[in-house]
Amino acid sequence: MPFRDAWLPVGALLILVGFAASQPVISAVGFVVLLIGGISRFWSRHLFDRVALRRTLGERRVFIGESVPMAIELENRKALPLPWFEWRLALADPLDVENESLAAHAVPGLSWLVRRGAIGWYERRNWEVTLKPSDRGYHQVGPATISSADLLGVFPGHMDDERVDHLLVFPRVYTLEELGLPADRPFGERKGGSRIFEDPLRIAGLREYRPGDPLRRIDWKATARTGELTSRVYEPSATQQLYIALNIDTMHHVWEGYLKDELERTVSVAASVAVWAAGQRYAVGLLANGSYPDADRPIRLAPSRARDQLTRVLEALAVIQPLTMGDLAGAILRESPRIPAGSTVVVVASLIPEPLAGVLTRLAGEGHQVFVLATSDRALEGVPPGIPVHPIGRAFERQEVTA
Repeated sequence: MPFRDAWLPVGALLILVGFAASQPVISAVGFVVLLIGGISRFWSRHLFDRVALRRTLGERRVFIGESVPMAIELENRKALPLPWFEWRLALADPLDVENESLAAHAVPGLSWLVRRGAIGWYERRNWEVTLKPSDRGYHQVGPATISSADLLGVFPGHMDDERVDHLLVFPRVYTLEELGLPADRPFGERKGGSRIFEDPLRIAGLREYRPGDPLRRIDWKATARTGELTSRVYEPSATQQLYIALNIDTMHHVWEGYLKDELERTVSVAASVAVWAAGQRYAVGLLANGSYPDADRPIRLAPSRARDQLTRVLEALAVIQPLTMGDLAGAILRESPRIPAGSTVVVVASLIPEPLAGVLTRLAGEGHQVFVLATSDRALEGVPPGIPVHPIGRAFERQEVTA
């Protein structure tokens, strides 16, 4: 039995033996054992009272390779010092730490950032580290643990900090020239907007009510003034709609796994098109056959020109995983009734299965402008006739050779 478990009976036994044998030295040793054991036990029970380990990320959203400062603070706000401490902070493997060698973690995909030292009473220690994400994703920072012991190290203990933060890392973004696309008209001539759909914010005039007019079209003020139902007439919408449809599948069957390089290439191309389209004042939307982390809803963002739309699209692309929620063909079919006529649909894929090829033909027949950005040569084989396609994979190969 180790001393930390037997100090009380051992100390009491020595005191009794000393008194029984008339040996005050033995009794004194027993008293010392009880005293040291009692102090150490009390110390260990209050080691982590008013002790806090805090961390602050300088950024929550970054691109690959950007530096992210992280401040870590250990504070001991009590009279008992920590004679020694060791704190460990879990970091996702894609989060490199400048000038640091991280320790192995029992959980795959995580590593430990470790610091050791001592901290006195009412003292605060601070550390500054720099994270450099090497991959896009939703990367974990935390949990953390702190270990320490009493002055003699007899009763060690630890405190867990279950808080988990995340760093969102956007995919790489390329210019259209780097992808081998013409910067001025990458998807053909830009038309002046859909004349079929109307903009409810732009009223062109009034007319008499016609059977079938929706209630939201009725102008109630004009109706009250004239005594007859009056409907508004809206101007045609001038908004350009660009829908990015992303096929996450890189293999024909789920059990075959996935090709990481092709998936990352596909996501980067989709992000690059979104950035370009937002700069050209398109209403950008995103549809992918995947889901958000810890959610069962598919990735779908309706086209919008809102200020935060591009950020939302990049965030969605950042968290894409190789696990899919069905095929892209089914996702497009479910979404097609909500796609405005005359929209531009850009399909980014490293693989065009036969069902997806059929859906693309259907979209083109319904009056949409459909384009395929093939991120691998395999995708070229599945594109149906009459659908414009541009091979992107070769542009990436040239960049790798140049690098």
